[in-house]
Amino acid sequence: MKTKYLSSMLALFLLALAIGCVASTAPLVTRVIDGDTIEVDIDGTIYKVRYIGLDTPELDDKRPELCALAQEATRYNRKLVEGKTIRLEKDISETDRYGRLLRYVYVDDIFVNAELVRQGLAWAKVYEPDTKYQDYLEELEAEAKQASKGIWREIQPSSIIVENIEITYIFYDGLVPYVESDEYVEITNLGNQPQELTGCVLVDISEGYPSFTFPSYILAPGKSIRVYTNEYHSEWGGFSFEYSQPIWNNSEPDVAVLYNNQSEEVSRKSY
Repeated sequence: MKTKYLSSMLALFLLALAIGCVASTAPLVTRVIDGDTIEVDIDGTIYKVRYIGLDTPELDDKRPELCALAQEATRYNRKLVEGKTIRLEKDISETDRYGRLLRYVYVDDIFVNAELVRQGLAWAKVYEPDTKYQDYLEELEAEAKQASKGIWREIQPSSIIVENIEITYIFYDGLVPYVESDEYVEITNLGNQPQELTGCVLVDISEGYPSFTFPSYILAPGKSIRVYTNEYHSEWGGFSFEYSQPIWNNSEPDVAVLYNNQSEEVSRKSY
């Protein structure tokens, strides 16, 4: 009788495993790669996860306005999920051609895929056959477009005069292995008046990307700020390219150029 009972319990346990009633450890987000891709730890194994039903601008886009939106989407994605446990929902496909898990992502009560589209930080995009929530995502896209959010906003910047601003240093050989996230470009106000940098664009012209577009910011006289490859340092302004790979070439020097918001060159420097 005892043997039959144990056999029955084992059968029920295996059935529970088969239908997913016994949950594994909740996925933990270990890295945000960009606006629509993350890395997660599931039971000690690292997987890349690509969000379904949307597409965000690319961090290596050579158009500064789209590169800036890619950075904005990456920052927002990081704010939503980095370091948090999440829930993953599969549609039809298991992975894409790059081996990334294709999933809808939830953190607490937030549907992350939908939130990025709602904020205008992603386009709703059909990837057949994974279309379970596509109608909903397209509704949110229409609302974001109507509200001129994110990628749907049209900005006609007024000209800003930028004087006595120079790129003074490029730390090109980062200490963080492989990714060199601690690389930075230092920009200094050499004048005696505050200078507005809003809309100025810093770019590696050797490759044509990535670029960084300054948000509303005024640099005080004699002060410096830094734009890091993929780190944040509030004491230096808190600016980052949000780029997950090294930017500045160690063996063949690159050239960094700063443009004002009318695409006129302000300063350039190599190393």
